[in-house]
Amino acid sequence: MMRWLVCCYVLWSSLLLAAETPPAAPTTETQAATNEVVPAGEPATSAATNTANAASSATPTEPTASAAEPTEQDPEYLIQQQDWQKHPDARQFGQNWVLLHKSEQSFELGVAILLPEWQQTASLLPLSQALSRQGFDCVILLPTPQQQAVNPGDEKQQEAISKQLELWSSRLASVDENLNVSGGHRLVLAQGSSAVWLGQLLNADKLNKPDAIILLNAFYPDKQANLLQATQLSSSTLPILDLYQEEHGNWLTQAAQQRKIAAKRATKLNWRQQTISELTDSPERIKGWLTTLGWK
Repeated sequence: MMRWLVCCYVLWSSLLLAAETPPAAPTTETQAATNEVVPAGEPATSAATNTANAASSATPTEPTASAAEPTEQDPEYLIQQQDWQKHPDARQFGQNWVLLHKSEQSFELGVAILLPEWQQTASLLPLSQALSRQGFDCVILLPTPQQQAVNPGDEKQQEAISKQLELWSSRLASVDENLNVSGGHRLVLAQGSSAVWLGQLLNADKLNKPDAIILLNAFYPDKQANLLQATQLSSSTLPILDLYQEEHGNWLTQAAQQRKIAAKRATKLNWRQQTISELTDSPERIKGWLTTLGWK
């Protein structure tokens, strides 16, 4: 009986000592394994994402090209981009979305790149289709709200201007990389504020130069920006067709007058400025002008 009592006492003492002993500190490996446990109901990729996010915050990395683009976080741009993706003519060139109309002729006259004004893409669809019937492969680039928000004539916005020029240059380069054009002419048509940025791109030599340029209601709501555009385009040796609607606003009328004066001062050749009543008049005007250039 005494021996049985002694055994019970020893066993009870051992249990008390074990309860009072603190648990061993977890090792680094144990902590890492614990952090990677996936909570119930959460997909397994979440743990890996959390780990990657933690590593990113601990070690700074170089920003990606898309993060540098000012339009990527703009809600208006993202909404329009989503709408474009549903269009039957939509194509993806790299990371950029475009509308594409292939030549309807047995021959290819060349490529026509259309740069719309922000929220006016629909007005260029009939023109793009008309040019495709003439033999052009037509590409309409997705416009951005920043082309109106950033003033290319404001010297205080040089950093924003530089970012915009890089963005324009990158998107135009994606057209060359993804559109297989064997030959023919290269035509660029710029509408509204896009025309002002086109002048900047030409001046900075940040695009594959076209064989001819068409301006359509080209203006920016700033006198200095329009004057800068007039100076840059009038110094170019490229043939330019300048189409605008007379009763379409004071800014447009003033900008057209500035371009006319600049062309005269520069004695620019191959500059034709014409007024149109409606945008639907532009395909025939363009067709006649291209014929005078010998584009057949």
